[in-house]
Amino acid sequence: MKRAYAKSQYAKPYESYCRERYPNEAEQIFREAERYYLEFMKDMPDLGENIMAKNMLDWFTILSFYEASGHRLDGEALLKIKRQMTDKMKFLGKFVDGNRQRWPYRLFERTYIKFIRMQKEHQAKGEWMDSWRVEINPEQHTEGFAFHLVGCPIVKHAKEHGYDKLLPYLCKTDHYLAEVMHARLIRTQTKALGGSYCDYWYVGDKSPVLEQYKDLEQI
Repeated sequence: MKRAYAKSQYAKPYESYCRERYPNEAEQIFREAERYYLEFMKDMPDLGENIMAKNMLDWFTILSFYEASGHRLDGEALLKIKRQMTDKMKFLGKFVDGNRQRWPYRLFERTYIKFIRMQKEHQAKGEWMDSWRVEINPEQHTEGFAFHLVGCPIVKHAKEHGYDKLLPYLCKTDHYLAEVMHARLIRTQTKALGGSYCDYWYVGDKSPVLEQYKDLEQI
């Protein structure tokens, strides 16, 4: 039976983790997670169907397994699951190198430009009104790819429903994918930790600019 939470990229990894850690309870956890997921979906903000909206489905899936497991699948478990997910993608490092290639950054930029265009079209019709706002390279970096996310429906949902303590773990997973493509994420603030926005600046993992941020905590 295909469950509603199967739309999330976290669905199968969470199920695999449950089968490994809690084999006798796994099916019960899945059933409970489905029930929680359907309840969380009633709170789905007006995000539309797009690359950004998928983040909310991931958040609801993470929360569903957190609740269904009696809070055993907490933030630390999320980091372990995300690490397992990215470890399976390490083969991409043979083809993608953030130090030598510009096309991964250009691909990111084109993806967000397309989202911004679609967002403007939908918001002109009163749709997608709760979505993230994306500002591409507001600080005019000349290396890698940078953007800000202004406003975060995930943070809003977490604070309204008492899931604040899971937010820093979710944000920290953003660093994992960067490693796969031989890059690093430089981040100085997040909405989850009280910042006015979330900043993203991806550069190659051999970039000299990283020396300036060597003591920066991964948040």
